[in-house]
Amino acid sequence: MITKPLSGLRSGFFLFIPIIGLTLSTLLTSNIADAVPAFARQTDMGCTSCHFQSYPALNTFGRIFRAGGYILPGSQKKIEGDNNLSLPGVLNASIIMKLRYQLNDQVDDNRGEIQWPDEAAILVGGRATEKVGFMMELGQGPVGAGGEAVDPDGNTIVDYDKVSLGGNGDGVVDPAERTAFYNAWNGDTSGETHGTFLSTKFHFKIGDGFAIIPFSTDGLGVGYGFELLNTGAQRSQRPIENRTGFSAGQALGTASGAATGIAFVYQTPEWFVNYSHWTPTWGNAQVNIIGGLANYFRAVYMPNIGGWDTGFGVSVISGSVESGPTNPAATTYVDGWTIDAQTQGDIGGISMGVYTSYGVAPKSSATEPNHYNSSTTDDETAFGIVVKSGVNSDKTQIYIGYASHDNNATEVKTNTIGVQQMLAQNMKLELFRANSDSASVADDYTMLMLFAGF
Repeated sequence: MITKPLSGLRSGFFLFIPIIGLTLSTLLTSNIADAVPAFARQTDMGCTSCHFQSYPALNTFGRIFRAGGYILPGSQKKIEGDNNLSLPGVLNASIIMKLRYQLNDQVDDNRGEIQWPDEAAILVGGRATEKVGFMMELGQGPVGAGGEAVDPDGNTIVDYDKVSLGGNGDGVVDPAERTAFYNAWNGDTSGETHGTFLSTKFHFKIGDGFAIIPFSTDGLGVGYGFELLNTGAQRSQRPIENRTGFSAGQALGTASGAATGIAFVYQTPEWFVNYSHWTPTWGNAQVNIIGGLANYFRAVYMPNIGGWDTGFGVSVISGSVESGPTNPAATTYVDGWTIDAQTQGDIGGISMGVYTSYGVAPKSSATEPNHYNSSTTDDETAFGIVVKSGVNSDKTQIYIGYASHDNNATEVKTNTIGVQQMLAQNMKLELFRANSDSASVADDYTMLMLFAGF
């Protein structure tokens, strides 16, 4: 239940109401333009061919395209030859960006935060051969004005690329440590990353339905290897911006964070199983890839029920990873599970999507601290649901979400209500309000976001 008053929107927010209203009223009568990101260029299909209501949520055809490894060709000229050469005549790329403005109830005097670039990235992907597809993400962030930093071994950093190993004493410099070193070195304490390849995967089709997918990501979670539902089982695959406001896996952290590994997948149009051998790190790491990594198991059933596109899934994370050059190496233990479901369809010509999940991060033991829950006395649990409805031929969507997160000390309940307006198939404007019953007003905020892919 929302216990804080909606007056938290404050007068500063209302300065935007005339602008938002004028923008939306104009766009409601506009035509949706054809989309032009990388896969649209490759396949000659608009964004709505693969996405339900608005991107990045997938529809049935979008799942087929992703499950097939992004290799579906269009009318583009292909360069073909012996030894399975079959490349598009051009390199298909996209620029993905978010421009966000957030009013947080903790900040006085109506001073909202402009968040730019937020998750800005260049995406390159598609067909590599007839049976191999790929995806690469190059991210960018601002750099500070200069400073000095010291690495974990006490050495002054004079060259970021030569940071010595040994972060946190585990022999591996993880993404958070590298970011901290880089930001301190450049005088930037706001936590942004510099330009680097953030996420990469290669999808090798092996026979009918089988695939092997090596992958690495700085923050999208182990589900990045292979995921088809929109329930938040992969961080970037979701119907609304407030990921922790509807997804158990996102609230617990089991479906986000750094992940490197290899996924072994079998899929049909109605179901898939994914076993991934992986480590919760990103970047270079000393690990034993044969038997020395953690386990991720994902099973999903996707039937069509009465014309509704549905999905029911379960995810289980278990095991441990030894990393670093020292002997004995540092050990990271991972433990968690999630069940999730979705349904997408229409009622009387009005589109409707419902996404829900429940998850548990078990408590740590004295000898095996859980990467997702440091408490040794209580399990951490989360539940979330969001209902999203399209209006005006799906150019506009409205939604309401609810989430409950019990993080051992307290149980926090959050309500989210929002609206999305498709300015074009490849561009949307989203406005939402999140209210919680936590003691901190920092958990209550209003956000306006422009999300686009070119």
